[in-house]
Order: sequence, then structure tokens, then C-alpha cells
Amino acid sequence: MSIIMQHLTKISLFFAMATMVACQELPDYMVGSNTVARVGKKELNISEIQAATPAGLTGADSISFTKLYIDKWLVRQLKLEEAEQLFSEAETDIERLVEDYRQSLLMRKVDQHHIDEQLSEDFSEQDIADYYNSHKANFTLDRTLVKGRILCFDDDYRQAKKLKEQMAKASTSATADKQFTDICEKNDFLLIDNRTEWVNLADFVTHLPIAHTKDYSNILDRLGIQEMKDNNARYYFELTSVCRKGNVAPLEIVADNIRRILITQRRSEIIKNHEQSIVSSAFESGHARIYDVDKKNK
Repeated sequence: MSIIMQHLTKISLFFAMATMVACQELPDYMVGSNTVARVGKKELNISEIQAATPAGLTGADSISFTKLYIDKWLVRQLKLEEAEQLFSEAETDIERLVEDYRQSLLMRKVDQHHIDEQLSEDFSEQDIADYYNSHKANFTLDRTLVKGRILCFDDDYRQAKKLKEQMAKASTSATADKQFTDICEKNDFLLIDNRTEWVNLADFVTHLPIAHTKDYSNILDRLGIQEMKDNNARYYFELTSVCRKGNVAPLEIVADNIRRILITQRRSEIIKNHEQSIVSSAFESGHARIYDVDKKNK
């Protein structure tokens, strides 16, 4: 780039006027000399830089932008010249690739046009449940998920036995649950409640003193409230739901994924239906036909 910058210094007068260019103001004596740079027969004009310059750019910022723009323009033109020299023999292949790419872009735009017109992402819960029930084998868990809650409090708390009873009773009614929660808040106990959402078992046990053992199998089969101790802390915890690794994932875990699958399927259906429609219409009107190649060769 340093060589290019050396050449750019030869047009320093133009850079000094970059602020006026950005503001669309040029002195009268420059109007007739519109060319800023040239590579072979390709020319860069002041008007092109004016059109590319962001509105409100002035002073040193305008000069820097102009330098950078000219720099990139020179590099682009020189690389295109080099490409034409190196790959002149492959020009036909390149033109074919460009045309293939252009056609692919146009076809995608047509597909997207009809998708935008017809696609509805408003799938019902029943739609999602039906797909889930028909494809359960595709939703096998690679980890164990649980629902539950953990309570941590000081080991010397005198009402520990009563607290355990209140925690058990909390699952029986909203009133009892509120009373239990209030007790925990009043005594500043740590209460982690994941009863309404599935979490990784490994994440759940990070709040228990067995996290370092990485062996959690002994807590999965037990019902009710379990108890642990660690230093000066006591833990009460319960697992209200367990979904083991290798089992089918709960519907609520995979619902969003199923919705994306249904959207993808619907997009494909729209494109396929449109393709079938235009082909049928073209053949019916005589606009398109397929010739018997074997007969033509006889």
C-alpha cells in the first residue's frame, strides 16, 4: 500500500479540497477537470467520490475518507486487470459462473417473494405436539434434565426440623408455598427454585456439596426431600421431575426446535407448489414443451 500512497501524494491538491467535495462544493476552475485517478482506460471521477462520501463528513475525516476510497479503487482496478491477464483463457468459464450465480440469485428472490406472501409461522400447540409425537426418536436427550429446588441455610438453625416439614408442605398449596418462601426470605436463606423449568442435572447440583464428585446417580431415584451437610451449611433439596439421558426430551424443551422445523418444511412446500404450478401452466399454454430427443435423432 505504501507505493500507492506515494502516488496519492501527487494529487494532494485534490485532498486539500476534500471537505468541499463532501459538501458538494467545488470551485469553478475544477469543474472541467473531473478525473481524480486512472488505471488504463478506467477513470475515477470526482462525482463518484461525492456520491460515496457520507453526509456531514468534513475536514480531516473527509480527507481520510477520500484517500481510502481512491486507494481501494486503484487496488480494485489493478487486481481486475491482473485477473484478466492471468485468466483470459478461462474467461468463458468465468462468464458462465457469473451467469449461473446471477440466475441463482434471481431464483432465490422469486422463491423468497412467494415465501413472504404465503408463509405463516403461527403454528398451533397441537401442530407442534403432533410433530413431536410422530418424531420422538429424533429428540433423544444427551444429558439428564431435572426440575426441583434447593434450600441452603446455616447448620445451627434451631428450627431445621420444622423448616423441612414446611418445605414438604409447600408443595401442597400456593398458601403453604408462600409461607415457606417468606420464611426463607426473612432468614436470608438461599432458595433456588427450578420447579417450573427443566435444567441440566449438572447445573442443578452445582449448588450442592456433591458437585465435585460428578456422581449424581444416588440422588435421582429418591423421592421427597433429601438432606446434605457441608462445613457449617445444611441443604434441603427435592427433585420434582427427572428426565434421564437417553430418554425422549420433554416437549417444552424441543418445542422451539420443532417450530423451526415446521417453518422449514412449510418454506419447502411453498417453493415446490409454486414450481409445480408454473411448470403446469407453461405446458398447458404451450409456452413450454419437452421434445422427444430419440425421434429427432432418427
